[in-house]
Amino acid sequence: MVLKARAIIPVRFVECDPMGVVHHSHYFVWYEIGRVTLAKQIGLNLEALPDGSTLHFPVVTCSSHFRVSARYGDIVEVETVLKKPVKARFDFTYRVYRQQGHQLLTEGASSHVLMRTDGRILFHLPPHISDQIERYLAETEHTSQAKKA
Repeated sequence: MVLKARAIIPVRFVECDPMGVVHHSHYFVWYEIGRVTLAKQIGLNLEALPDGSTLHFPVVTCSSHFRVSARYGDIVEVETVLKKPVKARFDFTYRVYRQQGHQLLTEGASSHVLMRTDGRILFHLPPHISDQIERYLAETEHTSQAKKA
């Protein structure tokens, strides 16, 4: 089962150069919006552990392949997919489309680890995170099967 979310984002003037073309750095902001949307959809709180301690979610790698520029006035759709984490590493892929015509603008990917505030990297997902992902996958699978019936 796939963990996927869509975020709709209107291109703002501040994101563009004088020619109305979106600066490449803003795509990475849109990827973050996609990650946050997906985490909320799943019901994950990646910032805190049940004991009240805080987690960080640093980027380890991030890439983007730009195909066509978004422009001021466009509405873009960010499709974010999370591969099911096996350990305390999250691998996301992104596709950004111009909503009108569903034209692919860029594809990207990022990898993240979970880290405690003292700098220690976690090697296994905390149980509350893995349990929430499993619950979401089960609910999604159940809903998918009900629609097919």
